[in-house]
Amino acid sequence: MENFKSYGRRKVTLHLTKGLTVVSGPNGCGKSNISDAIQFVLGQLSSKSIRTEQLSGVIFAGTKEGQQRASYAKVTLVLDNSSEPKELPIATNEVQIGRRVHLDGRSEYYLNGSRITRGEIIDTLGICGISIDGYNVIRQGEIAKFSNMSSLELRELFEEIAGIAAYDEKKEKAQSNLDKARNKLQIATVRVEESIKKLHRLEREKQDALRYQDLKARIKSTEAKLLHARIRQLKGEISATKQQLEVLRSQQQDAERTISDFLAEISRYDAKIDEAKARVKDASGDSLNSLNVAIEALAKKQSEALGLLKQRDSQLEELGSKRQHLEQVLSETLEQNQGLKQRHSLLEENVDGTDDTLKKIQQELKYQRKRLESSRSTEKLDRLEAIRSKISGINKDLSELDSQITILTNDLRINQTRIADKEQRVVKVAGILAQFLSRKANYVNEISDFDEEIRALEVRINEQRLELQTVEEELTDNEERLRQTAITIKRIQTELATTQKVMEQIAQRNRGIRLILQARDAGSIPGIHGTIGELCKTHPEYSVALTVTAGKRTDFVVVENDDVAAQCIMLIKAEKAGRVTFLPLNKLRPRVIHPEITDAGFIGRAIDLVKFKEDFRKAIQYVFGQTVIVEDLAAARRIGFQFRAVSLDGDVVNPSGTITGGFYSGSTDHKISLIVEDKDKLPQLEVRLQELRDERDRLLEYRKMIDEELNDQLLPKLNNLKRTRDLTSRDLKATKEEIDLRSEENLTIQNDFEDLTRQHEELKKEIASLKKRREHHESSLQELRDQELALKAEIDSSGVQELLEDIEQKETEQEEISGILNDLRMQQYKASSNLEDNLKRIEEIKQELAELSTREPEMVEAVAQARQTSESLTQELEGKKRQREELMETFRQNQLKVEQLESEQKTLRADLEQAREEQNQRIIIIERLINERNNARQQIQELEQMATERDLPYIFAEDEEINIEVLKEVLHGLKEELDALPEINMKAISQYEEELELNQQLVEKQKFVEKDFDAINQAIKDIETEKREKFMAVFNGISKDFNKIFGILSPDGRAKLELEDPDDPFNAGIRIMANPGGKKITSMLSLSGGEKSLTALAMIFAIQRYKPAPFYIFDEIDAFLDINNVHKVATLVREMSKDTQIMIISLRAPMIAAAEKIFGVTAGEDRISQIVTVSLDEIMKIVEKTDFGAEAELYDY
Repeated sequence: MENFKSYGRRKVTLHLTKGLTVVSGPNGCGKSNISDAIQFVLGQLSSKSIRTEQLSGVIFAGTKEGQQRASYAKVTLVLDNSSEPKELPIATNEVQIGRRVHLDGRSEYYLNGSRITRGEIIDTLGICGISIDGYNVIRQGEIAKFSNMSSLELRELFEEIAGIAAYDEKKEKAQSNLDKARNKLQIATVRVEESIKKLHRLEREKQDALRYQDLKARIKSTEAKLLHARIRQLKGEISATKQQLEVLRSQQQDAERTISDFLAEISRYDAKIDEAKARVKDASGDSLNSLNVAIEALAKKQSEALGLLKQRDSQLEELGSKRQHLEQVLSETLEQNQGLKQRHSLLEENVDGTDDTLKKIQQELKYQRKRLESSRSTEKLDRLEAIRSKISGINKDLSELDSQITILTNDLRINQTRIADKEQRVVKVAGILAQFLSRKANYVNEISDFDEEIRALEVRINEQRLELQTVEEELTDNEERLRQTAITIKRIQTELATTQKVMEQIAQRNRGIRLILQARDAGSIPGIHGTIGELCKTHPEYSVALTVTAGKRTDFVVVENDDVAAQCIMLIKAEKAGRVTFLPLNKLRPRVIHPEITDAGFIGRAIDLVKFKEDFRKAIQYVFGQTVIVEDLAAARRIGFQFRAVSLDGDVVNPSGTITGGFYSGSTDHKISLIVEDKDKLPQLEVRLQELRDERDRLLEYRKMIDEELNDQLLPKLNNLKRTRDLTSRDLKATKEEIDLRSEENLTIQNDFEDLTRQHEELKKEIASLKKRREHHESSLQELRDQELALKAEIDSSGVQELLEDIEQKETEQEEISGILNDLRMQQYKASSNLEDNLKRIEEIKQELAELSTREPEMVEAVAQARQTSESLTQELEGKKRQREELMETFRQNQLKVEQLESEQKTLRADLEQAREEQNQRIIIIERLINERNNARQQIQELEQMATERDLPYIFAEDEEINIEVLKEVLHGLKEELDALPEINMKAISQYEEELELNQQLVEKQKFVEKDFDAINQAIKDIETEKREKFMAVFNGISKDFNKIFGILSPDGRAKLELEDPDDPFNAGIRIMANPGGKKITSMLSLSGGEKSLTALAMIFAIQRYKPAPFYIFDEIDAFLDINNVHKVATLVREMSKDTQIMIISLRAPMIAAAEKIFGVTAGEDRISQIVTVSLDEIMKIVEKTDFGAEAELYDY
C-alpha cells in the first residue's frame, strides 16, 4: 500500500501466508483499512463500501504534525499462480494486480506492470473465482445485512451462484429466434392467403374482359350521336341569346334615363333640405342665443331684486322686533325707577330721624362727660377718659371704614352685575354672530355648488351643441358612405355572379379537373391543393393582365408532390376524362426575374400583384415569375423586349420580338379563372352596409334626443340655477353686512367688558386695603378696651362708677345708632346709584326708539320699491320666455320640415337604389348571356375538336330529330354498366397461371417454416428444464453444507433451506429456517441478533464451501457473537483455513488465539497506522489477560 488512508506517505507491505491470519489492534488504529485496500485493488467503485465519501478519499490526507497530503494512492495485490495447470491464464508464477487513484478521482489499473482496464481486471479475477461482489470478502456490518436479507434476495443470490443468467440469456436468444420464426410463419401464411385471393380475382377479371369490349363500342357510338346533337343545340341557343341581348340593351338605355331623373330629383331635394336646415340654423342661432342671453340677464336681475326684497323684509322685521323689545325694556325700567324714587324718599326720612336721635344721644353723652369731668379727682380718671377718647376715635374711624367698605362693596356688586350683563350680551352677540357666520358658510357652499353645477351644465350644453353639429356632419358623411358601399356591393355581386357562372362552365367543360377537385374535396387523394386560379387572388384592376399572363396555365393543378400527380393521372385515365397538367411542388424549379425598371409605365412584377399562400410560392412563380405588368402598349414596348410585358388591356410584348394585342373580348377559356380580390370583402361590405343604415337611424334618433335634452332640460335648468344662485348671493351679501355690524358691536362690548373688569379689580384691591386697615383698628381697639377694663377695675371704689356706666351705655347707644345711620345712608346711596343708572338707560332707550322711528318709514319705502322692481322684472322675463317659446316652435316646425324632406328624399334614394339594382341585374344578365354565348361558341369548337380527336363521325341527317335526354340516359346507363365493372385486365389468363405456380411454392415454404418453429419451441423447453436442474443442484448442495456447518456452530440445533414455491422455485423466494440451541425451528428473521449472526455465518460458510475462492477476507464477523459462539466460529475458521487462505480482522480473544499468524496494527503519536508481526506466544499472553472477566474488557469496537 502506498499513501493509502491512515498508513501515511510510505509503502507498507503485508506478507500473507496460507492458513488463518488475524489482524488486530485498538479501535481507530486502521485495521479495517487493510480490508478496504483489498476491496479497492479488486475494482470496488462504491466509495461507501470502502468507507469514504468519494474514491479520492482513500488518499492519505496529511496530519496536524506536518505531514503533507499525498497526490495519489496505490495498492498492489500479488497472487500465487505457481500451481499447474495455472489457475490464471498468465505465464508468470506471480500475478500482480495494481490500482492507482488520483485526487481528481481518476483510477488506473495494472496487470504485471501493464496498464489495463477495470473490465479486464474483473474478467481475469473471475476466472479463479475472485469477485468484488462475491462472498470471499465480508465487510463490516455485512453479516447483519445478510441476516436481514429477504427471501427473494436470497433466491437471486442462489441464481447468481448457479449461473442462471447464462440460461436466461440462452432462453432470451431462443425466444428471439422463436419470435422471428413465428413472424416468418405468419408472413408465409398471409402470402398464401393473398395468393389464393389473387387467383380468385384474376378468374373474375378474365370473365369481365369480353363484356368490357362490347360496352366500349356501344358507348362510343352513343357519344358520337350525343356530341353532334349537342353542337346543333348550342347553335340554336346562340341565336336565342342574340335576341335576348337586343331586348336587354334597350331596357338598359331606358333604365339609365330613369336613374338620371332620380338623381336630378334627389339633387333638388338636397337644395330644399339645405334651405330648411339654414332656417333651422337661423332659428337656433343668433336669435335664440340673444334671447337666451337676455333671459339669463333678466333672470339674474330678478334674482338680485328678489334677494334685495328678501333682505329689506328681513331688516324691516328686525327693526319692528327691536322696537318692541326696547319699548318693553323702557316700560320695565320706568316702573322700576318709580319704585326706586319711593324707596329713596323713605330712606331719606329714616336718615333724618336717625340723625336727630344720634345728635340727642351725643348731647346727653356730652353732658355726662362734663359731669364726670367735674367729679374727677385722680389721674386714673384722666387716663380712662383718654383711653375712652381713643376708643371713640377708633370707633369713629371704624364706622367710616365700614361705610367706605359698604359703599365700595355696593359699587363692586353693581360692577359685577354690569360685567354679568356684558358677558350675557357678549354670549348673545357671539351666538348671533355664529349663526350669521354659519349662514354665510352655508351660502358660500351653496354658491360654490351652484357655480360648479352651472359650469358643468354650461360645459354639457356646449358639448351637446358641438355634438349636435358633429351629428349633422356624421349624417352627411353617413349618407355618402352608404351610397358608395351599396354601389361597391352591387359591383362585386355582379363580378362574382359572372365569375361563378363561367367557373361552373369551365368545370363542366373539363371533366378531368372536376374529377381531381372532387377527389380533393372527398379526401380520397391527399395532397391536391387546387388550380392556379383558385389559389391566387388579384384586384379587378389587374384581372385582364394577369389572365392573359397565365393563359391556359390558370387551369394547371397544384399538388404536393409527383406521387400525388401520378395518382391523379391514374384516376383521369381510369375515367377517360381528358388531360390535365399538374404542378408538383417538390419538383418545380421556377425561374423568377428581378428587373430594375424605372420606367413610369412600369407597375410591377406579375407575381407581386397576386396574393397567395406561401406554401404555393413555387407554383405561382412558375406561372407569373417571368412577366412584368405595365400600364399600356407603349410602356410594354419600352420594357417588354427585355422581359415579357403585359399591359392592363391585355397586350403582350415578348423578349423574342413578337407582339400580341388588339381588342380583348374576354372570350378566352381562362378569362376569370383568377378570383377577384374583392370577393372576400363582400360579407364585410354587406355587414358594413347594414351597419351604416343602423348608424343613420341611430344618428337621427340621437339628433332628436340631443335637441330635446338641450332645449327642454339643460337650458331651463341652467336659467333656474343662475336665478337661485343670484338670490343666494344677495342673501350672502346681507349676511356679510350683518356680520360686520355684529362684529363691531361685539368689539365695543368687549372693550366695555375689559374696562369693567379692570374697575372691578381696582375695587377689590381698595376694599381689601380698607379691610386691612379695619383689622388694624380693631386690634388697637381691643388693646384700648383691655386698658379701659383694667382702669375701671381700679376706679370701681371711687364712687363715679354709675356715672361711668351711664356714659358707657350712652356710648353704646351712640355706636348702635351710628351703625344704623351708616346702613341707611348706604341703602340711600345704592338707591341713588340705581336711580341714576336707570335714568341713563331710559335716555339711551328713548334715543334708540327715536332712531328706529326714523329708519322704519325709510325701510318700508325700500321694501315697496324692491317689490315693485321685482314684479317689473318678472313681467319682462315672462315676455322674453314667451318670445323664446315662439322661436323654439318655429325651430321645431322647420326641423319637422327638414325631417319630412329627408324622409321623402330617403324614399327617392330607395327608388334610385332599386332602379340601380334592377340595372345591375340587367348588366349581370347581359354579361351572363355574353359569357353563355361565348362559352357556347367555345363548347362548339371543343366538341368539334373532340369529335375529330376521338373519331366520332356525324352519323345522322341534319333534319333528323334527336332526343338528347334519351341519348344521355342511354349513355348514362352504358357508362354505369361499364363503371360497375371492375378494372379490366386483358392479361388475366397468363397472370392467373403464373399466380397458380407461385401459390404452390408458397405452400411448400409455409410447411418448412412451421417445422423450424416447432424445433425452436422445443429448445426453449429444454433450456428451462436444464435451468431448473442447475438451480436445484446449487440449492440442495448449499442446503446440505448449511445444515452441517450450522450443526458445528450450534451442536444442539439444526437448520435448513426451504423453497417458498417448490413447484416453481423462480416464482418465489428461499427461506432460512433454524433452531439454535435446540429451540423451536423458525425463520432466521425471527431470531435474536446473535442467533441471526451465527446463522448468517453458517450460510456464508456453506456458500463459500459450495463455491470456494482462493482467499477470504472477514472484517469483524465475530462482533455480535458471545464468547462461546466466538470459540465455535474460530474453531470452524481454523479448520477451513487448512484448504484455503483466510484473513480475519478481529478484536476477540478466541479468534486471535486460533490464528496461525497475527498482525498487530497500532497508531503512533502522529496518528499514522503501523503494522507489526506478533508471535503466537505473545498473543496468548494477551488472550489470557482478556479471558478474565467479561469481554467488555477488550478494546471497544
